[in-house]
Amino acid sequence: MFSKKHSTITKGILIILMLAHHVFFPDNMALYEVNTILKNPVLIAQIVTFFKICVAGFSFISAFGITRTLTQKNTESPAEIMSVIIRRLIRLESGVVIIYIFAILYKYFVMHQPIGLFYAQADMDPAHILLSICIDGLGLAAFMGTVPLNVTWWYLSYAVLLIVVMPFIYMAYRRFRYLLLPAACMVCLVIPGMRLEFWCYLPTVFLGCAFAYENWFEKLREWGRRGKTADGPETIRRNGNFSSHAFRCIIKTGKFLACLFLLYLSYLLSKYAALEFSYLLVFVIPYMAYEFIACIPGLNFCLEFLGKHAANIFLVHTFIYYYFYPDFIYSFQDSWKILAVLLTVSLAVSIIVESFKKYTGYSQLTEKLLRRIN
Repeated sequence: MFSKKHSTITKGILIILMLAHHVFFPDNMALYEVNTILKNPVLIAQIVTFFKICVAGFSFISAFGITRTLTQKNTESPAEIMSVIIRRLIRLESGVVIIYIFAILYKYFVMHQPIGLFYAQADMDPAHILLSICIDGLGLAAFMGTVPLNVTWWYLSYAVLLIVVMPFIYMAYRRFRYLLLPAACMVCLVIPGMRLEFWCYLPTVFLGCAFAYENWFEKLREWGRRGKTADGPETIRRNGNFSSHAFRCIIKTGKFLACLFLLYLSYLLSKYAALEFSYLLVFVIPYMAYEFIACIPGLNFCLEFLGKHAANIFLVHTFIYYYFYPDFIYSFQDSWKILAVLLTVSLAVSIIVESFKKYTGYSQLTEKLLRRIN
């Protein structure tokens, strides 16, 4: 089965793409005169823009995971559905709140930037400032239209909305199945204001739901592994295991090349059509993690480790490279060094945060709260 391990490995890949998409923003590249292997700035900008597919990837994996959870629940029971929603929200918000608190404390005591003055820029009274702080601390600033402490936290508002509506999407898909997919995949063409996050990524949500419900990853992986050839299974039995193994190798190589082609097609769609169209092929990334990467020793461990810290890395990386220490991050000049340093520092901060949560009892408190919801 496509398991939590494969989802975590996929998150490890996606978080690297996300860091590259942010830190190699063309304006910053020009401002700090970053050296790159590719010398064509237009091509670099196109590739960095394509890396935004990581957001669609996280959307896909979230929908996939929630669907797998819902298939194990009694979706006819409102209590069961509420349990799934609340548990997901608690896991999300428990990570957001603690990092938000760390960020404002660091901003105040280390960077000497009073948090009250930041929110007061909107000319609000103290009550509204406090309300903005609470909303921002829950990652809902984009949803509520208030001043955000971190501009990339807009995704949290989308993630909360996705968690809340996912049970309804699941029930709609379970009822209409394949009839719903074409309409869902074309929704970004017909909905006004499609670039609003929810509508923009809705096709990937339905795809994630479909892949989980129909077990398409498992079926794709199983295809060609049963030892069938053009001459039928009898030929396999006559020629022995070698022919069967050779055939499976050919099939697997073909799958790998097909995945590379689809990724390139996705890039071309983002370049010549619309970025939203490229999102429809985002399933290729988790499939490659499932079929090819998860079986590579060392690489699978590193990506899985990154995936476990992906949420924290997302939450902290913008503070590091954009708000607090841009001169330090971009001082390494070469693009691969900049990416490596940002990834290392963000991962180190994540490990510190997780250690703090563990040894202060914060994680245990969260788990106790989750158990009470069952």
